Amino acid sequence: MMKKLALVLVLGLSTMACRAQVKVQAASAPAPAPAPAPAPAPAPEPKAGEQLTLPEQIEFETNEARIKQTPKTLATLESLADTMKKHPNITKLRVEGHTDNVGKTKANEKLSKARAEAVAKWLSQHDVAEARIVTLGFGAKRPLVANDSPDHRAQNRRTEYYVEELDGKKVDPAKVASGTSTGGKTAN
Repeated sequence: MMKKLALVLVLGLSTMACRAQVKVQAASAPAPAPAPAPAPAPAPEPKAGEQLTLPEQIEFETNEARIKQTPKTLATLESLADTMKKHPNITKLRVEGHTDNVGKTKANEKLSKARAEAVAKWLSQHDVAEARIVTLGFGAKRPLVANDSPDHRAQNRRTEYYVEELDGKKVDPAKVASGTSTGGKTAN
């Protein structure tokens, strides 16, 4: 009898010790994927006479019309070329060159024109038809700010871009903005 009791006790204890609890849970449905981000709004259509704005200014070597091959400048040029490719209705883009007032007037006019032509050449080498681009050089005639500090002079050294013709229709020159802080128009 003792053997039976001991056997029952051993079996009972081993059964209790070996009891494993298993919890089974139903798999929950995976979380839904987040909604895709909305597409960016399309760029507005260019308007006759308006200035095209770019993320940065194109940089040139000092006193030269050679475009600096910096990532920032190349990205800006690519942005301008992409705009022209996306908008074939811009049949004439005016590229304006501007300088600060350091140096001789004639030299600045020549330099500003050469810089505008360098941008036009770059565009033509990147699938923008030369016939769609006109260039002008204004030298220091149209400053954005007074040429009274290095920072101000740097702001005045720039190229600007204006829609001069849309779908083959020339824009009235009085309606084309141009290279000053007042868009080429006199303030009242």
